[in-house]
Amino acid sequence: IAAMSLENLDRVIRRLPNKPRYVNDAPQTVKELSRLVVDRYGGDAARMWTDRSAADVKAAFRSLYGVGQGIADLAVLLLEDRYGLRFSDSDHRGIDIKADMHTCRVLHRLGVAADESPGEAIAAARRLHPPYPGDLDAPLVTIGRTWCHPGQPECAACPLVDVCTYAVV
Repeated sequence: IAAMSLENLDRVIRRLPNKPRYVNDAPQTVKELSRLVVDRYGGDAARMWTDRSAADVKAAFRSLYGVGQGIADLAVLLLEDRYGLRFSDSDHRGIDIKADMHTCRVLHRLGVAADESPGEAIAAARRLHPPYPGDLDAPLVTIGRTWCHPGQPECAACPLVDVCTYAVV
């Protein structure tokens, strides 16, 4: 992949049955990630995170085209959740939620974020769980996708109905 041209990589990505959300940006991001793994980590992707701090791993991801704070935080969260990597407790303080439409909406409706902006959502998660704000990401996304819909939320079924300032029951 690292040696492929962007044009060939673009063709491959466009033929995928499940395309990335940002299909036009994906070839450059994938190419840069592949080059990073080959050039900086000797072809071993695990070297990106093995014996490294969460801040270093996030910085490596942030160096890639199309990867912002939210995706970098999400990548670190996924490394712990899906691959069993464990960052230190002091690292956890700097791992935030990915402030997307679900996490922003749920935190605002719960009354802990002043509005649905990413900055407010991240600040709210940091206040709610200072030792590891990112630990709230998966539950917030699940609540947002399952019950706390933008149009017609299913408040009565939501496990947070008793503490939610928005709840319509």
